[in-house]
Amino acid sequence: MVDLVEESWRPEEIEEIYERQLAVTPDDFRDALHQRFERRGQLVLTGSARHALGSLLDTLMKRSRKRRVLISSFNCRVVSNAVESAGLEVATYDFSSSNGRIEWDSVARMLTDDHLALIVSHFFGVPTDFRSILSAARAKNVVVIEDCAHSLGGAICGTNAGQVGDAAVFSFNYDKPISLAGGGALLINEPSIKVDRAAVEAMPARNVELRQFRKLVSTLRYRRKPKDNGPLMSRIGSRIHSLPDLPVGIGALRAAVGVWQLGRYDAIRAVRDKNAKILNDSLGHLSWYVGESVLPAYLKLRILVDSADALSGIRQCREHRIIAANSNWPKIVDSNDNKAHLHAIRAATYGLELPIHQNLMPGDIARIASAFSSADTPAWSAMV
Repeated sequence: MVDLVEESWRPEEIEEIYERQLAVTPDDFRDALHQRFERRGQLVLTGSARHALGSLLDTLMKRSRKRRVLISSFNCRVVSNAVESAGLEVATYDFSSSNGRIEWDSVARMLTDDHLALIVSHFFGVPTDFRSILSAARAKNVVVIEDCAHSLGGAICGTNAGQVGDAAVFSFNYDKPISLAGGGALLINEPSIKVDRAAVEAMPARNVELRQFRKLVSTLRYRRKPKDNGPLMSRIGSRIHSLPDLPVGIGALRAAVGVWQLGRYDAIRAVRDKNAKILNDSLGHLSWYVGESVLPAYLKLRILVDSADALSGIRQCREHRIIAANSNWPKIVDSNDNKAHLHAIRAATYGLELPIHQNLMPGDIARIASAFSSADTPAWSAMV
């Protein structure tokens, strides 16, 4: 089964890296990653993007009495959970259109003196140009954090996503731009923000990391295999093959894989971007908003499609063992006023992700395009 995002390594390659005992350290991976950011800012390696965000928020809380964080209501629960776990209050803003466009001037008017931070999420590898809110955020002393879990390599008006705000978080889970079977990073651009690297970073043993890679391989093989067994066995299998716990940090094996992944990332990204362009050429009326000032680094292709057309397209893809699904956040982050988040609700309800990754064949891309070529966007007026 062709997944939405496929890790860009094979199990035997991980085993070979482990057996070769390469003399690679986390600092080597940090150095390779830092090259992509012109060696600016402080780069901290973490166990996950959530760990990175939590560490940053803990640092910010020590220097401020503010306790509110503004995030998109269309979002990963990990983001809101990290905010709440830090003891902070989640506040939310809506899209300006259901395909993900944001009017940042409108969001700027929501900022108050009570906001500690604003989290800007770059979804599916498509950055959002939020530069117009920076002056308002600075006037109210609000820290701007970029969520770059999906967008390594994307750019905003020529500047790398992650370098426009005061800080940024990255994820290296299996379904992210580069996969280290877990791990994350925190990039701090604002010199006044100081995170204690020694207190945040940890280095797991290589054999522990290898077990996590092996567990991930087992999990993904199970998930991509057609399920012919009954409901009981499906439930048992899903428990046995649940995703491994996130690691406590980036060690020698993960660092070696990371250096290798970064060295080939541009070529992999070029294939993803090419596949996304082919699909956009035929399905562009359904696609996620891409601003003129941004350069995407596509991870998936997000489309908004009528429910009946979505079911038909999903069925046609599955006939060719290709997954198309609403895998990212079919519900918005909890809000007390759904009418104030109608665009996010529509995006969550009617969104589908299509695979565009480097392991697809040209015939697969053609089949995906054909499956949705006659699809229409949802009739928004029919929604309450």
